[in-house]
Amino acid sequence: MNISLSINEETVKRLDAIAAKLDRTRSWVATEAMEQYLSYHEWFVRSVEEALADADAGIGMVPHEQVMQEMDARIERLKQRL
Repeated sequence: MNISLSINEETVKRLDAIAAKLDRTRSWVATEAMEQYLSYHEWFVRSVEEALADADAGIGMVPHEQVMQEMDARIERLKQRL
């Protein structure tokens, strides 16, 4: 399948430079870049959705008061070192 994109001149220059260094076509580099971009963002969105579901279920959550107590204790230990 073919698609058409508008890409600024600087990005095309970068694309062509990488294609030349890899001895690949511009199309191959652009397709590879989009595949990597999409894979990363699919993983990221999936991870966020899973984390939100865990948070909604109360899984892996630490109460704010506990976090504050631990931070206060760390601050006091650091003050004692000074």
